[in-house]
Amino acid sequence: MRRGLSIILPICNEKENLVPLFEELAAVFAPLAFDLEVIAVNDGSRDGSMEELDRLVTQLPYLKVIHFRKNEGQTAAFDAGFQHCTHDVVVTMDADGQNDPADIPRMVAQLDAGFDFVAGWRRQRQDSVSRTIPSRLANRLIRWVTGTYLHDLGCSLKVYRREFVQELRLFGEMHRFIGVLMVQAGARTTEIEVNHRPRQRGQSKYGIFRTFKVLVDLVTVWFMRGFGQKPSYVFSGIGGLLMLSSGVIAGVVLWQKYHFGYWVHRNPLFIMGIFVALAGIQFVGLGLLAEIAIRTYHDAADVPTYRIARKTGFSSDNPEKIHRLAR
Repeated sequence: MRRGLSIILPICNEKENLVPLFEELAAVFAPLAFDLEVIAVNDGSRDGSMEELDRLVTQLPYLKVIHFRKNEGQTAAFDAGFQHCTHDVVVTMDADGQNDPADIPRMVAQLDAGFDFVAGWRRQRQDSVSRTIPSRLANRLIRWVTGTYLHDLGCSLKVYRREFVQELRLFGEMHRFIGVLMVQAGARTTEIEVNHRPRQRGQSKYGIFRTFKVLVDLVTVWFMRGFGQKPSYVFSGIGGLLMLSSGVIAGVVLWQKYHFGYWVHRNPLFIMGIFVALAGIQFVGLGLLAEIAIRTYHDAADVPTYRIARKTGFSSDNPEKIHRLAR
């Protein structure tokens, strides 16, 4: 009996990588007994990826394409793919050529061993120091806060049982915490080392600002995990700046106290620092409340956080149609 496999590919300005990637996928899966579907989610590309995908979908029987109206982010692309996949085994991976498709069969084999979720671990990561060091620090912080043992939470190469991804509700930038969410959902989880390759074509979409977003999301995950789309980015960002300013003011007050002998309770900067700190705490609290309100709205109303312009390659008369790889 052939096994069904759905591969979800978020794509943002990766035109040069599309043909080599699909050639690799064909080379890996053509000899194997898999019924394959590839759901490519065009996340508002502006480099010709949309036209290239429309061309490829006429040539590859297993390819399905979702075009977003505008750039919505990787989380939205994953969520759209999860909602449209039809096979029992689901794979997510990047389209930049750094994930190796040859690792997928090894990861799928772990499902036969009894696991529900298999995470890739880029132990020998082929990225610049400016990306690897913040990533490792963020992974350690997330593991410490959430209690998750997975080493590489940012690796997109993951394998899931479909029933678990259908329960996921992803918002904002929560794709980085899929591993945490799967563990919390009770999925039997493991991780294996995967091959990570240097980027050969195109430009990376990751920057240092993503580290700040990870920290904000970590606050949200911790709060939701312990007590129960991203307005928290605004409120928590302002609150963090205010609290940082309060710390600077407190430092100035202490310096004045020990160098000039100013009495703290008579120094207006001391009172100002207290008010700034309180305002920062209030902004962070507002961000958490807004986050909960937004999530409640989307869960209750079943309203997606993204807008689809059009879909190609999907069978309207038989949505469960299985596309086979041409041998």
